[in-house]
Amino acid sequence: RVAGFRSTQFSVQPKVITPTREMLTSFFLCAALVNGQSASVSSSLSSRRTSPQALANRMPTVAAMQASRPSRTSSKVFKNEKGLQKGQFQPNAFTFNKNRLIDTPQRRGRVRVKGARYTSQDWFRNFRTLLLLKSSILRRISTHLIFNILVAAAAATWFHYHPDTFLSLPVTPHSLSGAALSLLLVFRTNSAYDRFWEARKKLGSVVDNCRGLANVAPTALPAHLATEFGRMTVAFPYMLRIHLTGRGQLKVSETSDAPDVMPFFSQKQLQTVDSYFSKPMATLSIMNQILASKEVTEGEDSTTRLEKLPSRQILQENVNQLVAQTGACERIQGCPVPLSYSRHLSRYLTIWSMTLPYVLTPILGWYSIPVIGLICWSLFSIEEIGHMIEEPFAGLPGDQVQTKRVADVIKRDTVNMYDQQLGVDLADPPAVDTLKLRPAHPAVVY
Repeated sequence: RVAGFRSTQFSVQPKVITPTREMLTSFFLCAALVNGQSASVSSSLSSRRTSPQALANRMPTVAAMQASRPSRTSSKVFKNEKGLQKGQFQPNAFTFNKNRLIDTPQRRGRVRVKGARYTSQDWFRNFRTLLLLKSSILRRISTHLIFNILVAAAAATWFHYHPDTFLSLPVTPHSLSGAALSLLLVFRTNSAYDRFWEARKKLGSVVDNCRGLANVAPTALPAHLATEFGRMTVAFPYMLRIHLTGRGQLKVSETSDAPDVMPFFSQKQLQTVDSYFSKPMATLSIMNQILASKEVTEGEDSTTRLEKLPSRQILQENVNQLVAQTGACERIQGCPVPLSYSRHLSRYLTIWSMTLPYVLTPILGWYSIPVIGLICWSLFSIEEIGHMIEEPFAGLPGDQVQTKRVADVIKRDTVNMYDQQLGVDLADPPAVDTLKLRPAHPAVVY
């Protein structure tokens, strides 16, 4: 069975025909041409009565075959006939993601913004990491888990050699206390997840406010002030990320975000930001100075001022909202779940799991060791997940709250909006500062 394929130069309706030698040879030579193996096929057919050139003349061109079907081309190596810049995507190109293809539209200066996602196809890989002891949660609870397994092994040994003196406990107390323990674990995990989800909502509001600033500022402010304002809009999410991840006392040039944000600062602006204890508030202060500058209304008549007044009020409102979002993120970072609650849950769980072998060993014998290990692993993991997600900015490995993603998205959108509306590149700071900035007092750690 040979399936006919469609293109602009060759079109055959799919049908069932009797394959001949020449047809099969043409088909395999065509496939070899697509894979770049025409030389080896041509040499193998040199002794046949039909030449490869004659077979190739009866086939569609390689370009037509490639145009008739999408190819799994990586975004990093995809090139068209003109050549794509780094970060640009061809329409209807396909980006390979795990075990599936995702259609990616063309975007100028596109930034990868996806976070880690779980799919049902990952079950085996996740189970394998548990068996190979590569799970981060398993490593964090390993000491507690090993201790309880040793207690279970000691109880099983005691019961096996001295069953008469074994301390056997009834099942009812553990059944009743297990319900209370389950409620404590649920409340603890929910309270931690609420903090995580609130942090994500605040970061989403930061994205909305920064996009609003980038959309309005190019038309509401003079060109040179709008450019300075746009650079601070790009720098703000990176400064917020540095501040929330416990690196606020470092200079901007000493952080890992320096390559992304340094091109948007002039030397004097960088000195001003480094002098502040809160770097996001430093960038917002520069924005306020731009909005309050006399150069904003210089050379404008009363009609123009009235027309641009609503837009400038929108800018000020968005800046004020960014101040509020910064305070909300600092509240999440600086106010953890009450320590007494976590300590009580840990003590309760430890006592409950330590006494569990004296309930199950008379029933299961040696099998109680793996059973208790599985029960303790499940309960300890739930508790540890709550500990991990209660600190959404600094407590999660791999930046799962996606502060880097938020900053990259704001940078991409702001740069594109200014390029479209003003035709300027925000990554080129002016040689001379147009604003007179006052450095803050030396940073004080409280």
